Amino acid sequence: MERVIRDTHVCVVGGAGFLGSHLVEHLVEERHCRVLVIDNLVAGRREFVHPFADFEHADICLSETHLRKLFEHYKVEYVFSYAAWPFVPTSFSRPLHVFNVNAVGALNVLNAAQEAGCRGILQVGSAEVFGDQVGSISENSPVTPHSSYGASKAGIDFMCQAAWRERKTPVVVLRQFNCYGPRPLHRYVIPSIVEQLHQHGPLVRLGNNTRRDFQYATAAVEMAVELLEKEPWGEIFNMGSEESIEIYTLAHLVGELMGFSEITIEVDSTRVRPWDIWSLHADCTKLYSLIGKRDRTPFREGLQKTIDWFRQNGNTWRFPTYE
Repeated sequence: MERVIRDTHVCVVGGAGFLGSHLVEHLVEERHCRVLVIDNLVAGRREFVHPFADFEHADICLSETHLRKLFEHYKVEYVFSYAAWPFVPTSFSRPLHVFNVNAVGALNVLNAAQEAGCRGILQVGSAEVFGDQVGSISENSPVTPHSSYGASKAGIDFMCQAAWRERKTPVVVLRQFNCYGPRPLHRYVIPSIVEQLHQHGPLVRLGNNTRRDFQYATAAVEMAVELLEKEPWGEIFNMGSEESIEIYTLAHLVGELMGFSEITIEVDSTRVRPWDIWSLHADCTKLYSLIGKRDRTPFREGLQKTIDWFRQNGNTWRFPTYE
């Protein structure tokens, strides 16, 4: 079965965050939805919430009942669960906190949405659940997380599948590979490279030369809406660009776009993960069989838009102060 998510009531949990704010923008401006944003603003920023969206300050870890009442009050039909603690290094030192947000809090959202009678729920997962793999990663690849963060995301993925089997909760899981674009809120690798080049000239300090699959944020959220419209309840889908790049090569590309003919890369031991994932490369065959394949945003173009946003906003990313 398929429905169209347009001119209806939608909630984006985590809608003040990086991907969440891009999703809200798409739902408001392109699909003319009335959008409720729920966010505790620990990582998200109030100014990133679209001016035409409703906003409720709430913590998903505190009260399933409160979330249900919000969904009912705003007559929410579809819920996009983007709230998470997404910065992997935090999970090394605060595993319980990260698990509470990513697994327990997300389960609160799932249960509250079902109790409120919502017609569909999209839970945003992560490619981190796969750990280290060789070649392209499909939904059938082993789930072997290399971090507490990855383990927390695997936990909610399995709970979503169980919820569909046990009580027919209308939920689909989207395992998102790396995203980039304007409004990042953590020191992910692309924002970090841009910031370092601005501050220190042609010198970048990085961790391991791993390989990652990067997808531009606006494309990612548009495809997420299309997936929820298809209602593939209880299923898990990968989403990425199906292309990958080594981080050191990425640094040279960003340097070129910022006007440096050459850059120097130094290894920073503080940026090396204790059990790194060497390669993440998405196989999106299952997703494209449902929503159709499309051209990705050219990587150079997306990087340039990201750099331009940084420069247009005072050469700063506005990272939260807790870091």
